[in-house]
Amino acid sequence: MRQLAQQEIARFSSGFGHVVGVTLGLGGGGEPLLVSLGSDGAEVCRWDIRTGDRVWCDGEGMSGCNDMALVRLPDGEVLLAIGTEDGVEWWNALTGQHRPATTWEGSTIWAVSVGELPDGRPILLGAGHDGVVYRWDPVTGELLGTSPAGVGGGSMMAVGFVPSPDGAGLIVSGDESGRIWRWNAVDGRQVGEPILGHGSKVRIIQGLFAAETHLFVSCDQKGELKRWNAVTGTQVGSAIEPGTDVYSLATASVGGMGALFAAGADDTVRAWDADTGEPIRFSLRGTVVSALTQPDGTVLLATSTAQGEIAVHACSLRAL
Repeated sequence: MRQLAQQEIARFSSGFGHVVGVTLGLGGGGEPLLVSLGSDGAEVCRWDIRTGDRVWCDGEGMSGCNDMALVRLPDGEVLLAIGTEDGVEWWNALTGQHRPATTWEGSTIWAVSVGELPDGRPILLGAGHDGVVYRWDPVTGELLGTSPAGVGGGSMMAVGFVPSPDGAGLIVSGDESGRIWRWNAVDGRQVGEPILGHGSKVRIIQGLFAAETHLFVSCDQKGELKRWNAVTGTQVGSAIEPGTDVYSLATASVGGMGALFAAGADDTVRAWDADTGEPIRFSLRGTVVSALTQPDGTVLLATSTAQGEIAVHACSLRAL
């Protein structure tokens, strides 16, 4: 069994006595960014990973917050998008400046993710309570299009992006009935038939690191993980059973190996080989996890515990 080692870089309190959302991304100069979000929308903050100090904090509050994503633009600007009960709100992730002019209101957005158009432009993806998958231009906040209305008949709960051989990219979404859908990222048309992937609603979808394999992983309400080929729509290998409710998934390339991380109700982060599904020996506390592969190959993991503590670790592959 492979083994991962971790070294703690920072540990600090979020200011809340309960778990907060955390996400990692790259700044314009390649520096790591860490953002946290209270599920009640009370505040969103960016943290200095080296010191644990707040770089900025917006405590104005917003409607219930469901998910967030960092979007890195070609000019080096980084935006933060948050899916809320009312739609999507935006911030400049570097400065903390709220961008009300690009706020979108139209449906509850349960999940957000970042994709890429064939010309390299990023797009923000959203899973809507109304059963629609949305695509926005991060620069303007403009709605670029949606999946066909009325298809599926239930809420979309999860969304992710997977590169495809034709260069268009595939959006993968999961609904409250356990079905998995595939959509063309350019025009939003449906690709293939829906897959009955799980026996309960799909809560999380995460693209796996090895883009050439076109794999993604889905997680249902019971914490069952399944890996899929987005192009063929077929399951890859056996289901993974973490043994607890899963609240977040993350992927990274560690020492050339694609690693899948999961964190959940038992405040434990677990890891698997993303290609084979084999477990990796690893031990870390966390109810939520985010991963970032830096330009120099160093992998950072950010976790939030049930007590609202945030920790950042450097992660590496240990030879046995």
